Amino acid sequence: MKARRGDLSGPVLAILVTLVLLAIGAAIIAYFVLLGASPQQPVVSILGTPVAYKVGADAYVNVTIVNVGSTTLNVSKTSVKLNATGTTVSLEGASHGISGGKFTLDPGKTSTLLFKFTGKWNDIKDKEFINAVLTIEGVGSQVITIRVLRVT
Repeated sequence: MKARRGDLSGPVLAILVTLVLLAIGAAIIAYFVLLGASPQQPVVSILGTPVAYKVGADAYVNVTIVNVGSTTLNVSKTSVKLNATGTTVSLEGASHGISGGKFTLDPGKTSTLLFKFTGKWNDIKDKEFINAVLTIEGVGSQVITIRVLRVT
């Protein structure tokens, strides 16, 4: 069979189909990346190593967090909890973002959270590290490792 003038050969047709499929794929990716709505939510990340230290018979724990999300974290102070040594406690204080019983952290900002475990120092004083779960309502939970600071 002889090809007629104006007909496309097989390899040329395959190349054209491939280019069209690539263009469609690029358009779909561009839609989701550039035009699609990104989720607006706070995302919390732990900075450094959380530490526990002794104040009297109590154990205090400092956890430094950063909001790497796209919106402000705004929860009640009692919605930030730390569970360690079988005890769950609410947020005692923070270096930034506490006002009127609310904990607020803007995107890109950091805060050191303070938790007080009443009478629990004797439970952790002989350990080097303890595991805990930090829970922030509306954001989620993270398992963290806390370094126990001992004075010798």
